[in-house]
Amino acid sequence: MNKLLSALILCTACFSTEIYSQVDSTMVADSMPAMDPIRADRPDQTESSFLVPKGYFQVEMGFSITDTDPGFIYAYPAGLWKYGLTDNFELRLITNYITIQKEPNPDVSGFLPLAAGFKARLSEQKGILPKMSFIGHLRLPGVVSEEFETTYLAPDLRLAFDHIVSDVFSVGYNVGLVWDGEDPEPFVIYTLTTGLAISKRLGLFAEVYGATPQRSSEDLELYADAGLTYLIGNNFLLDVSASQGITDNAPLRYVSAGFSYRFKL
Repeated sequence: MNKLLSALILCTACFSTEIYSQVDSTMVADSMPAMDPIRADRPDQTESSFLVPKGYFQVEMGFSITDTDPGFIYAYPAGLWKYGLTDNFELRLITNYITIQKEPNPDVSGFLPLAAGFKARLSEQKGILPKMSFIGHLRLPGVVSEEFETTYLAPDLRLAFDHIVSDVFSVGYNVGLVWDGEDPEPFVIYTLTTGLAISKRLGLFAEVYGATPQRSSEDLELYADAGLTYLIGNNFLLDVSASQGITDNAPLRYVSAGFSYRFKL
């Protein structure tokens, strides 16, 4: 169970998308100041460097089925809750309720460890230099269902980079360290994603990502995923995606669907 829990924490630590759909300012309600369309931290594994605007709350929900061969894991939902405290600082909370199918044994259901954190803007894009933010989360033992309790505090620390190449194409990537709450040695995480705005509403992304123990001598674990987003208005985004392991040591695969919604408090 501990090994499976570690894999789940690494694969579901955060979800983000680097798709930049453009929208006319006439789509913005009269009572709301014009701003960029919503950028959601789902459904891929590369965290965005963009923050929720100051004074806005954003909720992002995802539902997924992960094939672990021989069982399935159902997430319903994985939630990311964000609030723009200032122009350069965002508060974050991650919740994830899952069911693990353990045939012929009974299924196991409950919340994974709760993760609280923040995102801080470090720099804006300047020429070839990327936009950059620092993201930190801490998963807390005790704030979790008993079946998924961990022994130690589990930090998740990463740098998020973004390059907007054109009005329709962008590149994002992350590097960081994640602890699973059972092993004092962290996992090194690495991600690379590309986003394409097919139209003002429809976006496409493709990504490779993985995580490996800091001192591992084995080959790097590598997954690939891809998906679509559809923008409804300025503050509501739908998404679908799927992931598949592409190395022998990357056994998990999943399908996911979700939504993101932003509003002013």
